[in-house]
Amino acid sequence: MNDDFASDELFCEGVVECTALVLAEGCTELDGRLTLFGILDEIRPAKEGGTSFVAYAKFEGCGHATDRQWNARIVISDDGGEVLMESPEYDVWIEAADEPFTVVASFDLDENYFDGGDRMLWVEAVLDEETLSQTAIRLRDRYNV
Repeated sequence: MNDDFASDELFCEGVVECTALVLAEGCTELDGRLTLFGILDEIRPAKEGGTSFVAYAKFEGCGHATDRQWNARIVISDDGGEVLMESPEYDVWIEAADEPFTVVASFDLDENYFDGGDRMLWVEAVLDEETLSQTAIRLRDRYNV
């Protein structure tokens, strides 16, 4: 056994990663299984104005991350970095290295977000005030034909 590996293992304080960050039109849960529907690659306004969507984040951790609570939230910002919306804070508990913890947050965009043409929104999965994953999604003010 490598002594350097063994000593590094003793000092691990737990590592948690965001292994998935997905935007969808909605989701449903049946028999304890979550299903996302309408995976989004852009967001467009609904016919009656604004629009709604969900952000799904999956957190996985090593065996050393199992005996403490982590705090997670989903943050939506504009392309200038201004935070527009954020989810409530979720208590994340990693039960075991092979058992991920998932967060699903719902967001409603007012029709005013679509004024001014195409823009980008940034979606971040934040754990204990550190961004673990982020993605950008185009905000379109109309449908392309």
